[in-house]
Amino acid sequence: MEDDCARVASRIREMLARGVTLGPQVLHFIDSTCFNPTAAELAALAADESASERDPLLALLFAPDEAFQVELEETLAGRRLDEEWVAGLLCRPPLQVRFRFPDTREAVGLEMTPPLARHFVSQLRIERSIPADLSQALESAADAGERHRARVIIRNARVQLTPATVAFLRDCLTQVGLRDGQAWECLSFALDVLADGQHPADIFQALADRKRWLVKALTRGRKQGELLDQTNIETLMSQGARLTVIDAEQTCRRIGCIDRICAAVYGRLPPPGPLRAGVDAIELSSEAVMDAWQDPD
Repeated sequence: MEDDCARVASRIREMLARGVTLGPQVLHFIDSTCFNPTAAELAALAADESASERDPLLALLFAPDEAFQVELEETLAGRRLDEEWVAGLLCRPPLQVRFRFPDTREAVGLEMTPPLARHFVSQLRIERSIPADLSQALESAADAGERHRARVIIRNARVQLTPATVAFLRDCLTQVGLRDGQAWECLSFALDVLADGQHPADIFQALADRKRWLVKALTRGRKQGELLDQTNIETLMSQGARLTVIDAEQTCRRIGCIDRICAAVYGRLPPPGPLRAGVDAIELSSEAVMDAWQDPD
């Protein structure tokens, strides 16, 4: 483990030594919170322990983005690692990281202190290993250049990798693959469902429950839209109507992910909820199901 930790720490130091270009979200936080500071002003803020903005600023600066993790992933594969050990090695000898603005402002150099090193390494989730079954499934599911990205997504997911969840994700990767945009959405959505469900015993049922909820939300959103076409929002609110914002496009995409996963892994579609008599949900696409679904309320 000692050699593995030293190799990973060395690689992280090497990557950070190149400097970090501030991304859009970090730059927005800096400019909106600190009023477009110069490099000198940002360095002064980072050194001012009494400033309320200091801690969130440093936490945001010393946070690896997905691109950093993807580049590091090849070094992590197959190694037994200890976060505390790696974090300690990042600070010996002291490491200064240069943060570059995407505009004409000068770069600012900040030292990675032990607390910042622990924060940085904890977000890399280096102690989490990718099960062999998932690594093998990724060989056929994704192109070589995309496998590390998939491993990072799995590594970052708040999912307990139990035998059941690993078997489901393996089948999802094998049957759905990762060779188109919706397939990547399917992987992220599947991980999200597993995290929300606290490793459910019946994963198909968890997907079916999520689909029913999404169909219900989408149907009520459409009904709400029809009401808003007929009367104004003030009148509806005065009548006690509960108005919610539904992203119909995103909701339909999520329903499509559920259908694709279930068809590929289980060979059947989960029903969207109570349907009109004589309607078989298995014969309908997600779009067609919308018109056949009945709101029990």
